[in-house]
Amino acid sequence: MGGPLVFKTVAAMSDRVGAGATFHGGGLVTDKPDSPHLLIPKFRARMYIAVAASDDDRQPDAKVKLKDAFAAANVPAEVELYPGTIHGWCVRDMPLQNGKAIYSKPDAERAWGKLEALYKTTLTS
Repeated sequence: MGGPLVFKTVAAMSDRVGAGATFHGGGLVTDKPDSPHLLIPKFRARMYIAVAASDDDRQPDAKVKLKDAFAAANVPAEVELYPGTIHGWCVRDMPLQNGKAIYSKPDAERAWGKLEALYKTTLTS
């Protein structure tokens, strides 16, 4: 939902978007011809992709395909796995999942800090 929308926006508005990020963005790499990762060659923005461990468990090759696509397109990007996290870990009011908290304050603060740093270094000039 959110991650693919970020990719579509960055591709469609490449002349206006200088930085983009997704936190626990699912569906970024699919085997369909309209897979969001296939838009990467249209990007001119710096990107930060924060991957939840639970998403990585379901699709461990996605982070590799993303890194490869960014490298092939010469798009500056960081794709980072957050060990021990569950999809949605940055959202404070996420419900419990099987009795376990989804929200992870330390990991969320780290991800938000990465986003803030990306914006500061990319968008200030």
